[in-house]
Amino acid sequence: MEFTKVKYAVDEKVAIISMDSPKNMNAFDEIMLGDLEAAIKMAENDPDVKCILLNSTTTKAFSAGGDVAAMYDGITHNSREAFGVEFGKSISKMANVTKAILKSSKPVVGAVQGACAGAGIGVALACDYTMATQATVFMTAFSKLGLVPDAGGIYLLTRAVGVKKANELAMDGGQMVFADDAKVLGMINEVIEDDDAFAEAALKRAKKFTYGPSASYKYIKELVWESEFKGFDEYVKKEVDAQIACGATDDFAEGVSAFCEKRRASFK
Repeated sequence: MEFTKVKYAVDEKVAIISMDSPKNMNAFDEIMLGDLEAAIKMAENDPDVKCILLNSTTTKAFSAGGDVAAMYDGITHNSREAFGVEFGKSISKMANVTKAILKSSKPVVGAVQGACAGAGIGVALACDYTMATQATVFMTAFSKLGLVPDAGGIYLLTRAVGVKKANELAMDGGQMVFADDAKVLGMINEVIEDDDAFAEAALKRAKKFTYGPSASYKYIKELVWESEFKGFDEYVKKEVDAQIACGATDDFAEGVSAFCEKRRASFK
């Protein structure tokens, strides 16, 4: 299968899925979301693949999150109602990617480098083992656009850092969390200080899983789903509804416009 915004390769039983849209910092548009979900399913269905490594081809960004430029174009050239329908579909597709990672029977290693914003954080949190470089920065950003976290953001963030910190990060969209702090909070597992050694270290970690007991990993992930994530599907329905409702507000239009016009938002 050929992908447009994702590169897919297999290296010694590791499926390497690399987001490859550097021009918009791997923003999650329709094409990227479709490619990611298909690539994860391809790795899941390949009996020779024992682990999945999710990374980026650019060191500047793991993902900038949602495609704000596309949102701006949507609210500028379409009615609120027409935009809302398409917006809701995108939010659902974003959650499908997160769910594909959570439900995969194979360990998923997330290699986060550079900026990781918005829905990119949900994807990073969904991975079973997440690594980052010293220079990696996490930023929720949603409230700056008048939105709520998507990609299962609140669901995953509260479980990773606790309710109080999750509320703080979600509501303060301008707060940056650097790699060392993200590790202390429980958002990631490991920080690699040497950027030049990061790709090799991430692949080494992924290959370590290929030497382990695949059946054990499969059942561990199933039990973690039962223990922690079984309500994810019902949660996502509410997340989509909330995001569509936010997308219909003047605050959203102002937040997106201010972001793209590089000015401070003036919410009502």
